[in-house]
Amino acid sequence: MLLIAGPIAAGAVAVAAATRAGRTGQARRRHVVTVFRPLSDLESEQLPGSLREIAADVEITLRAAPGGRGTEIAVRIPEGSKATGGDVRRALRETRSLLEAGDVLLPSGPPTTTRTLTNRPLQAATRHGREGGLL
Repeated sequence: MLLIAGPIAAGAVAVAAATRAGRTGQARRRHVVTVFRPLSDLESEQLPGSLREIAADVEITLRAAPGGRGTEIAVRIPEGSKATGGDVRRALRETRSLLEAGDVLLPSGPPTTTRTLTNRPLQAATRHGREGGLL
């Protein structure tokens, strides 16, 4: 049993290390979000919110989403940019909310429940999710 478990564990560690190493290459990664608005609307107006603030540091591409389901907004971080993957994810999330709903709802507003031992993990995950968009 140990003869089989050793190589499997080593393989899992190697895959995890390769995955983590791949995350550091943020410059080549494209972040894409689909917005339920026609491409013609977004081409004629300036993108709102956080995406406009980081537009000078990233490459933004707009194209029609497949099946007529709105517009895809793709953002790539070029080499040497000061923008991070977390900045891009946050900007895309806020821009999508502004374009579709007209407002950005923040989960860090006044709590509707009292702090208890059982809801602390959810509160921590919500705070951490706002940092870079990933839990």
